Amino acid sequence: MRPRAAAVAAAFVVNGLGGPSFQPRLPERQAALGLSDAGLGLVLVGFAAGALVASPVAGRLIGKLGSRPVVVASALALGASLWSAGAAPTPLTLALALALIGASDAAMDTAMNANAAAYEGRTGRSIMHRLHGAWSIGALTAAGVAALAAAVRVPLTVQLAVTGVVVGGTVLLARSGLVPGLSVPVVEADPPAAGSPTAVTRARWAGPLLVLGVLTVGGAIVEGAPTDWSALRLERLGTGPGTAALGVAAFMAGMFAGRAVGDHLTDRYGGAVVLRGGMTLVAAGLGLGVAVDGPVTFAAGLVLAGAGASAFFPLAFSAAARLPGVAPGAGAATVSLTARLGFLAEPLVVGALAEAIGLRWAFLFVAVVAAALAVAAPRIVPASARLGAAPITDVRAG
Repeated sequence: MRPRAAAVAAAFVVNGLGGPSFQPRLPERQAALGLSDAGLGLVLVGFAAGALVASPVAGRLIGKLGSRPVVVASALALGASLWSAGAAPTPLTLALALALIGASDAAMDTAMNANAAAYEGRTGRSIMHRLHGAWSIGALTAAGVAALAAAVRVPLTVQLAVTGVVVGGTVLLARSGLVPGLSVPVVEADPPAAGSPTAVTRARWAGPLLVLGVLTVGGAIVEGAPTDWSALRLERLGTGPGTAALGVAAFMAGMFAGRAVGDHLTDRYGGAVVLRGGMTLVAAGLGLGVAVDGPVTFAAGLVLAGAGASAFFPLAFSAAARLPGVAPGAGAATVSLTARLGFLAEPLVVGALAEAIGLRWAFLFVAVVAAALAVAAPRIVPASARLGAAPITDVRAG
């Protein structure tokens, strides 16, 4: 059966539905377990730690099996483990539950982006923004469901168990429409000069890939902080539990809006220009929320920040898949792995800053990171990795 864009998009939607589904209700878990901000940040490291372990394993499995079976297996694992984030009775068991969820989420993230890169390579046009926009639809839905469930006092464990069934069932139904085979495209590097050692060829892509990986850590901090901490911030500004959960929804709504137009803007202006403008918007949105200390202003700033942050990971995954000479699975796995390092560092750093100077001012740190990424945009999306810069082919079919 031929691959279908709808099937690839479905994987992105349910990954967005599953991964962030517990974050809008973190204030409940923090209160129930008696955690400080720094303690909550330490528990949240479990999610990123599990993802950090799973990302390179997923990359190797994609290289051997192709991305489709990895998407399916990791989606089933994600769906089966979600409920544990609501049922964990102690901080330690919650950290362990989040590690399992994070590992499943990261494996699915790596595989679905590899699958999407192959689909994008067949068209020769940017579609990654739209696929990540599909992820934002799932995440926005998850935030809305969490807000409603919190408002009517549906237990978190029940909410997550139902979500898990939807995640696993949807991917099973969409399986036949995913791109088969080894679905990470390979871009051939220019041949080395006569007599040059192999190390020189490797250095041509290893340097840009390393830079992309380091800067991806910053991108993860920019995206992770609003999803982890916005509900807590709104609650401390005087909103109720259901309203506080909408902080994540505000950020995700901005991301969806940005990704709805991201492909058009990328095709017209180029990835570096889009990314620079987006990170500038993040810095402005979060800076507004810090400067004017009120729930409405903070929520408005989250929408702006979400729109700006929407471009980072679509462009990073797309660029990594097109760096000259990158081996199958290496580009997507590198971005996913270094993103997990950022998601690992973010709760520790933001939690420590919140404890020391207050959560309001911790968001100013995130704004500064976004401003730095705006300056570094041409290094994140170099000219050699632009869409159409070199021929792209699937390395295995069927």
